[in-house]
Amino acid sequence: MSLFAQVFKSVMTDFEKAITSGGDERIELKGSGLNKYFVNPFQSEGLLSRGSCTCSPLSKDVSARVKAAFKMMQSKEATVEDIRIKQRYRMKALLQNSYTSDFNIFFAPSGSDLCYYPLLFSRLIHGDKPIMSLITCPEELGTGSILANTGHYHAEKTQILDKVEKGGVIKEGLDVDHILFPARSEDGSVMDHKRKIYQAIDTYRDTHHVIVNLVIGSKSGIEDSVSIIQDGPTDVTYVVDLCQMRATPKLFNDLLAANCLLMITGSKFYQSPPFSGALLVPESYAEQIPRKEIAPSITAGFDTVYSKYDIPPSYRDLRAHFSAEENIGLTLRWEAAICESENLSKYTERESTFAISNWNRHVVEYLNSKPCFELLPDQNKTNNSILSVKINGKVDYFNSEQLRELYEQLVLKGHEYQNKFEKLTIGQPVSYEEHAFVRFALGSTNVRKLIETDHDYSDDKLLIDVVEKIAVELGAKASA
Repeated sequence: MSLFAQVFKSVMTDFEKAITSGGDERIELKGSGLNKYFVNPFQSEGLLSRGSCTCSPLSKDVSARVKAAFKMMQSKEATVEDIRIKQRYRMKALLQNSYTSDFNIFFAPSGSDLCYYPLLFSRLIHGDKPIMSLITCPEELGTGSILANTGHYHAEKTQILDKVEKGGVIKEGLDVDHILFPARSEDGSVMDHKRKIYQAIDTYRDTHHVIVNLVIGSKSGIEDSVSIIQDGPTDVTYVVDLCQMRATPKLFNDLLAANCLLMITGSKFYQSPPFSGALLVPESYAEQIPRKEIAPSITAGFDTVYSKYDIPPSYRDLRAHFSAEENIGLTLRWEAAICESENLSKYTERESTFAISNWNRHVVEYLNSKPCFELLPDQNKTNNSILSVKINGKVDYFNSEQLRELYEQLVLKGHEYQNKFEKLTIGQPVSYEEHAFVRFALGSTNVRKLIETDHDYSDDKLLIDVVEKIAVELGAKASA
């Protein structure tokens, strides 16, 4: 660790140290005081963010409530268990309606860590039966999700262990095969894999426990058809990645009623600092999970990823196989996300939907007026709160390396926007086939700001102008 990094770490408050702990290496701050997304998670003032990825600081709108939760845990007035019990109730209040069947909430340090739960459940319910994991939109999932879906460590550490082998198996004898179904074709069109998924299920259903991993809200907002679940067989496990949290309560309720496992995070649409994950498990599904006489050999390996407090209190026998690791950082990050979701809930669903759709229309018009931007095909098949664009340089479309340079220049260097903002962010580059794109996206705080300012899009136009200027300069450099 450099001298600067040592000094920076020494001046961090206990609260700042806590909220950047309890996860893998991605949440740790570098010597510069920034995380791997080039964001300081405590500097929200002067920031214009249109990022759909995990790159948000703690919002000033929720920081007081999050700090209050920290003080309660620090003073022993409340434990992690106490806070999380209340968080589960608050999350249910936001997601449930009078027609919703009950469900349980399992926490995890990140969205990638959630991917181990279906594997654990498979072992609890189906014993040693081999697992076939069908994974859609692999190039637009969170970092490490494919490794986790196949039973491998996706990072170099966990909340339990300071050091693990990235890519190593979390459990010897965990037999997981997988098939990937790419999100986009060569021209960027969204691909429909419904028929191929059904064919794969028919091929493996007799020999494997089949887990179908679908996405509703990928990095570019792709929404796998719910009809895959509605029309598909019921003897498989459907896991729906809703980690972007760009969905209505009705969709959550419909999917829970269809017996799906739902993965969510608080660090994308609800713009909490990274990372925070939760799995929503329908009670009807959970009843299949043994509550007694669970052999330690079943949970071995998974206990290097999860703490007992990640598991609902009603699962006493399952909890007994996990360590009592109190992850204060994860608890604080979820507190930030829940507080923000409660802030947005003060507005009607109609107000939020209109703000997003109107933003989409105005920003699309402005992007289309700029020759260097080209929207990806099938925007109508993605969520309205995310716009994905390729950047056309003088020679060719920018590749992932050029987009990475553009992104770093945008978030690290000063531009004309300094008179109004100190920092700008957009969604980080995403690659598919030999191509790549960046994203402009709204989060919850952005939606509230649009409603409160009577839908003023001047900031978005400013941001697009700055990105255009950088793109033109990089394009000229590439063609020189």
